Amino acid sequence: MIDLDAFAGTLDAPSGHSWRPVILRLLPGEMGRFTMLCRRQGIAVIDTIDRQLTELAAVRLPDRPGEHEQYAREVAGDDVSAYGAWVHLPWLSQVAHVLPPSDYFDVVTARNQLKITRAEQDLLRKKRVAVIGLSVGGEVAVALAQEHLCGHIVLADHDRLDLSNLNRLGAGIHDLGLPKTQLVARRIAVIDPYLEITLVEEGVTEDNAAEFMDGLDLLVDECDGLAIKHLVRRLARDRGVDVVYAADERGFLSVEPYGGHPGLEPFHGLVAGRPEAYLDGLVSWLGGREALSERSRRSAELIGTSLSGYPQLAGEARYAAGQVAHVARRLLLGERLPPFHGHLGPGEFLP
Repeated sequence: MIDLDAFAGTLDAPSGHSWRPVILRLLPGEMGRFTMLCRRQGIAVIDTIDRQLTELAAVRLPDRPGEHEQYAREVAGDDVSAYGAWVHLPWLSQVAHVLPPSDYFDVVTARNQLKITRAEQDLLRKKRVAVIGLSVGGEVAVALAQEHLCGHIVLADHDRLDLSNLNRLGAGIHDLGLPKTQLVARRIAVIDPYLEITLVEEGVTEDNAAEFMDGLDLLVDECDGLAIKHLVRRLARDRGVDVVYAADERGFLSVEPYGGHPGLEPFHGLVAGRPEAYLDGLVSWLGGREALSERSRRSAELIGTSLSGYPQLAGEARYAAGQVAHVARRLLLGERLPPFHGHLGPGEFLP
């Protein structure tokens, strides 16, 4: 968190991190200068701190509604502009007044309880999770961040957003050409600007994979590269890091809990041999070609002739994100889940 002078310096010399929020704290009496600075820079000032304080009071004193107003006044102090923090979102040219970190965390996670208890939420806050591949993985990363299943999230992808991605990703035409890492980081930052985010914009490679895996509590693999998928699983097994994958095809889910099953083979032992032979094994891991839905099989046969790529849908991508979030929450809280791979899509249970 920086002061007003340092904030002014960031505006004079932009860092180039157009995805990273800038968090500052005002001192009493600085609001006038701050407002003038924002006006000169064309930055919209958004101040909803009164509503947030009302919610904070309700969270802290749920059984004493008559004391909420007094509690909010006491917490904010004499100069409410100096309470909490101001978050500058450079890519939106906006700055928003928010609660300080501990108060913000309590309010933003209040509706998780008791599906996630306060003690569990505090434990999850210490976890470091990585997501490789930010197509389906982008939806997964946002779900993990929104449920606050970690305190540090690492996002890896070398790709940029294309127009055809907009049929399933939470983005818009103003984001076209943006690195997917930055796109997802922006989506997370506006949910919780205090959450630590690390970007690996070159993606995971043979050169950086070992360092990337160090210190992780969970890996979500949604990348397309077959050799990298195999490499990170071998590294995860060596480190006892659990791996989760979900495909947006008939609700396919794979759980490889190496922390509790150190002898488990990557891909449940279904993918072996040289990298160029992985494809057949991956098809077996996914249930075989016959496991594809009829429409996906028909589409796959037309790729390169009348279709340009494999079909993916927004609803299925978000369903996959929900599956991963459920499994991630249980693994990160120490539950010993068994290895699993199979289809759990709604179409399996609804005729």
